[in-house]
Amino acid sequence: MNESAQERLVAAISALLAKGLAQDAAVAHFIRSTHGELPPHRLATLLADGDDPQGASLAELLLFPGEDTARALEPDLARAGLDAAGSAALAQRLAAAVTAAVAILPDGTRLTVPMDAEAVARFVSRLGPERGLPRETTHLLTERLGPEVALTVAVAARRSGPAVWPPGAAALVRAVAGRLPAEAPDALATLLYLVGFLGGLAAGALPLPTLMARHGRLSAQLRRARQQELAFSKSNFETIAMTGARLPYLHAPDIARELALCAAAIEAATGRAAPPAEATCLDLGVAADAAALFAVLDDQSD
Repeated sequence: MNESAQERLVAAISALLAKGLAQDAAVAHFIRSTHGELPPHRLATLLADGDDPQGASLAELLLFPGEDTARALEPDLARAGLDAAGSAALAQRLAAAVTAAVAILPDGTRLTVPMDAEAVARFVSRLGPERGLPRETTHLLTERLGPEVALTVAVAARRSGPAVWPPGAAALVRAVAGRLPAEAPDALATLLYLVGFLGGLAAGALPLPTLMARHGRLSAQLRRARQQELAFSKSNFETIAMTGARLPYLHAPDIARELALCAAAIEAATGRAAPPAEATCLDLGVAADAAALFAVLDDQSD
């Protein structure tokens, strides 16, 4: 653990909490729908009462780090490179330095939110200090796609990526990042999709085969969704339901979008288009050995 980097991180978080955590319109809407048009001083009183459940839930909402906060702190989080012990130490040092945070609503209202050691620890945990992209992956992203893309992917990794990056997952991200055309309009979206996919991977699952299996399931879902669309164009929901047909919710545009991102990730990782989901039969002729077989497969992929 880099001691100076952790000190810098403590200072950066402390300064940000004092400067103010920007809240978005969704937070303002939640406050209005839950508490009505309370004036700022009433909201401040609510937050100051540590025994009020409504005040506690409001504080939890205001202390959730948003996109701007995550992007501002990512460079210092990456430099610190904390593990579980380092994250706990960070929470302790920050609790000794911070007793409150400022939340800034979209209309400019500034609310002071008290923070005890438990609240500080929760805030630190939500920053994902242990979930950062491996440094070599971040460097590759920066070199190939630029610092803004690298920062966006790094922030997404802390929010939705694996809690611990196994070598196979990190290697898959590097392979995709290294081969995606930098000018591709969906390059960033593909990487964000891949990071989120890897974050939901079951322990011990192989990343690339699981991604290919996901592609197959999405292809089947898309076919089913289009079949349902065709059926609805010729009939209606009630009539079809009366036949005993099962009608799961399948939104074809959403499925098609995910399928395209999945296919783009697979093609970048393997250099080949994602395999078709349907069973196919193709006469490859006769190959004398493995090398000859791979040569035939290469010819078929052209």
